[in-house]
Amino acid sequence: MGEVSMAFNQQNQTQKLEEDTLMIPLSPASQSFNSPVISFTILSVMELETLLDEFETADIIRNLFLPLNARFSSIIHIDEKGVACWKKVDVRVEDHIVVPIFSKGLSTTQYDENLKEYLAKIASEPLSSSRPLWEIHVVKYPTLYGAGSVVFKISHALGDGYSLISVLFSVFGRADDPSLPLTLPEMSMRVNGGKKSLWSYVSKCINTISDITSSALKGTISKDSKSVIRSGEPNVELEPIAITSISISLEHLKQIKSKVGGSINDVITGVIYYMIHLYMVKTGDISTGKTMNLAMAFNTRMLQGYKSIDQMLKANVWGNHVAVLVVPIPCVSGDQKVDPLYFVTKAKEIMDKKKHSMFAYMSDPINKVLRTLTGTKGVSEFLRASLCNTSATVTSVIGPKEKMTLAGHPIGSINFILAGIPQSLVLTAVSLMGQLKLTATVEKNFIDSKLINSCMKEAFENIFEAACGVRTTS
Repeated sequence: MGEVSMAFNQQNQTQKLEEDTLMIPLSPASQSFNSPVISFTILSVMELETLLDEFETADIIRNLFLPLNARFSSIIHIDEKGVACWKKVDVRVEDHIVVPIFSKGLSTTQYDENLKEYLAKIASEPLSSSRPLWEIHVVKYPTLYGAGSVVFKISHALGDGYSLISVLFSVFGRADDPSLPLTLPEMSMRVNGGKKSLWSYVSKCINTISDITSSALKGTISKDSKSVIRSGEPNVELEPIAITSISISLEHLKQIKSKVGGSINDVITGVIYYMIHLYMVKTGDISTGKTMNLAMAFNTRMLQGYKSIDQMLKANVWGNHVAVLVVPIPCVSGDQKVDPLYFVTKAKEIMDKKKHSMFAYMSDPINKVLRTLTGTKGVSEFLRASLCNTSATVTSVIGPKEKMTLAGHPIGSINFILAGIPQSLVLTAVSLMGQLKLTATVEKNFIDSKLINSCMKEAFENIFEAACGVRTTS
């Protein structure tokens, strides 16, 4: 009996060793997001109301973060067949923690600016390929939203925004009651309806063909017009960047939605449209006659009708599940007096067509065909061309509704920044804790970040006043 037990234990140990050393192939999307052609990085910026030091951070990484997913303990390795795989390695946590030093004696506003400059600096620096593709930056200086900050820098190859949100749900707690789970707003994007008319099916086919055509053209030969938001320079992602953001009350967005109709996303898109219009008018660019489009990242998990983060995690949807929609930007003459609500109603009209299309469902099969014909490099080149040939990227993440804590430290603000996009303007919209954080990452020597910030504020304020009849009190 003892020999049987010993043999069983040896078998378990051998199996465990094989699991630890097993190399898992990278998904096609992860290969595309981390290649010589394009390389994307996500920065998650958490501003804490109380200071978190590097020693607490190391404990959080060891005890909470690393056990979440094997990718956090793996490097990208090319096996003997030339296949890119995740290879598990020993992680020395201290190698992944960076503590920057700023000047002493500055004001909170100055430290806030220092943080933005630091984010712009580290966003352009590549992650070391000899270690797992993430870093934690512990910033021990006050900002407008907290006593200190923790910046999580991660390769997009590890996962997308919703993968990071699953980390939040696993590592963070509720400030009001840590024993209760964090919750998300309604997440499903599935469209439910009754009987469909023949015209409904015909229009869906037309919209699908239109979306496939516009995507194919933007990934090959069709380029947006050069403008004050699109320099069109090669390798623009290597240029210095500036980061600026505003916070908008989700309650205010809901008020606009109730007056105008549509969805919260329609209102946000309308704000972005109007912001671009205002910036072009203020810089003297004439948009009439130009071709301008957004590359809008769409999370394909929503097509499955998930209602909660738990459902997504149980379905094992960690990774990159993203489609890129080409969304036209309405171009209006600067001489023309425009109702601010025009941009919201136009956004609703355009996004309704996108929803009434099968393109998002077909994006994965299309990519598989493209990968079969051109290989992973061909897919990366197509994605890069799609971004280079459009005017701006917009990506959004929905986070928890409740105020959160990290190891008992209350969180004042969370922001996400997407780096490595070959465009002059990249916009991220993050809804967390009752606020929407709209962030613009811009080509520093081409776009005026302060003017962009002013235009974002003005666009929202004007839309809110036009919809609700009053100015906001914030």
